[in-house]
Amino acid sequence: MKKILLTGTLLIMLSALFAQDPKKLKTFLDAKQYDKAKAEVDAAIAKKPADPLALYYKSKVYSTLAADPQFKVSVPDAREQAFEAFKKAIETDKDNKVLFAATQDQYKPIFDLYSGYYDAGAAAFNNGAASRNKADYDQALTLFKNSDMVGRYIYSKKWALSELDTQLVLTIGKAAINADRKEEAVTYLKKLADANIFATKDDKLSYQLPYQWLSMYYKDAKDEENFLKYNSLGRKLFPKEDYYDAVMLDYYRDKKNYPALFRKYDEITSNFPDSFSYHFNYAADVFNFIYNKDATKIDNKELLLKNLGLGLQKALTLNPNDVGTRLLLGQYYYNQAVDLREAANLIKGTKPEDVKKKADLTLQAKDLFNKSIPFTEDVVKTLENNGYKKSDKSKYKSTVNLMQGIYQYLNQPDKLKFYQAKYDSADSKFIK
Repeated sequence: MKKILLTGTLLIMLSALFAQDPKKLKTFLDAKQYDKAKAEVDAAIAKKPADPLALYYKSKVYSTLAADPQFKVSVPDAREQAFEAFKKAIETDKDNKVLFAATQDQYKPIFDLYSGYYDAGAAAFNNGAASRNKADYDQALTLFKNSDMVGRYIYSKKWALSELDTQLVLTIGKAAINADRKEEAVTYLKKLADANIFATKDDKLSYQLPYQWLSMYYKDAKDEENFLKYNSLGRKLFPKEDYYDAVMLDYYRDKKNYPALFRKYDEITSNFPDSFSYHFNYAADVFNFIYNKDATKIDNKELLLKNLGLGLQKALTLNPNDVGTRLLLGQYYYNQAVDLREAANLIKGTKPEDVKKKADLTLQAKDLFNKSIPFTEDVVKTLENNGYKKSDKSKYKSTVNLMQGIYQYLNQPDKLKFYQAKYDSADSKFIK
C-alpha cells in the first residue's frame, strides 16, 4: 500500500509539473485522437519550451504521430522532432521526474522511434525490391541508419540493445549495396566482419554477405591487403563455402600467378571432386596457359598436359553432354597433334634413327588427329541440332575450321570440302 501511495504521489507531482493534464493526454492517445493530443502537447511546449516533462510528452505524442498515415504527411519530421525532444528532456531532467515517467512508460517513446524507423526502412527496402528503384533503397538506407542512431542512444544509456546491433547493421549494409552506396556498405559490413560475426541464433546464412562482398569489393579496388584479410576471414569462418576459393582463383588468374592458380585448383577439386565447373575451368585455364601465344617456355608442360587431359575426362564423366567440354577435348588432341607434326617436320636428318623418329612422331600426330574427330564432329552436330542459334555461330565456325585442319593433314579432300561448305554457309544459317 505504501508503494502505491508513493507512486500516486509522484504522479500527482508530475501532473503539477506538466502544465497540461497527462491523464487527458493519455485519453487522447488511447482513443487515437492524435490531433487533440498534438494540440495539447504543442500548447505545453509553447508555454514552456524548455520544460523537461513537456518535452518528454512531446516525444511520446510525436513518436505516435509518426506511425499514423495522416500525420506522416502533415508532420513528416515527427520522428526527428520526437527524438530531439526526448534527448533534451533526459539531458535537462535534474530531479529524475522525466526518468520516472519514462520508466513508467517502459521507455516506449524511444523504443517506438527505434522500431518505427526500422519498419519504415523495411517498407522502403521492399518497395525497392519490387521496383528495382535505387531511390527506394536510398530512402531505406537513411531510415535504417536513423534506427541505428536511436539504437546507439538507447545503448549509451544502458537501457537495452548491445554494442553491435548485428541484424540492423547487416540490413544497413544490404540497403547500401542496393542503393549503390559502396563506401557506406564498406563502413557497416566491416563492423560485422571485424567483429567476426558469422551467425546469430536465428540466422545461420545471412552473415556470409559481409565477407563475400568485402572480398570482392577490395579485389576490384586492387586493395590486396584488405582483399586477402576478408577473404581469409570468410574462408576461416565458413570452411564449407567455396566462394572464397573461387575468388582466389580470379585473384591468381588476374595476377598471372599460374603456379598458385593451379595449386588452388588442385585444392578445390580435391575438396569438391564432383564439381563439373571446377574440373572444366581448371582444364580451360591450363589449356589457355599452355597455348597462349605470349607464353614463354613452360618447364612442366608435359605434367600440365596430362592433368589437362585427366581434368577434361573427369568433366566429361560429370556432364557427358556438355558441348564446351567436347570442344575443348577436340582442341586438346588437335593441338598436341599439331605440336607433334611440327616436331616431325623439324627433323631433316637421313640417318635411320632420324627417319624412325620422324615416322613415329608423324604416326602419333595422326593418332591424335583421329582422337579429336569424334569430339569435334559431335560438337558440330549438336550445334546444328540446336537450331542454328546465332549465339552458337562463333563456336560452330571455329569447330568446323578445326575439322578442316584435321582433314587437310589426314589428306582427305572430300571431308575437307565437306567442312569447307559448312563453314561457308554458317553465316547464312546461324541467324536466329
